[in-house]
Amino acid sequence: MNLPTKQENPKGLHYRYHVTKTNGEPVDENAEYFVLRLDKAGRDPIHVKACRNAILTYAEGIRDHIPELSKDLIERYSD
Repeated sequence: MNLPTKQENPKGLHYRYHVTKTNGEPVDENAEYFVLRLDKAGRDPIHVKACRNAILTYAEGIRDHIPELSKDLIERYSD
């Protein structure tokens, strides 16, 4: 699925970031990624809260599957 450009869908879902792996390996060209800002420095407090809630929901969802990552995320992003 091709994502629309910012010009085509400025306030909705659109292609915004280029995702790469830090080790230089290619990402799956057919994968879709969604980037969340997790620090508290964003200009929109509602957006910041939603992003942090999303990562905590993810952490709960992987608690039994990847417990170390789940624990780290909960410790870092719980208020």
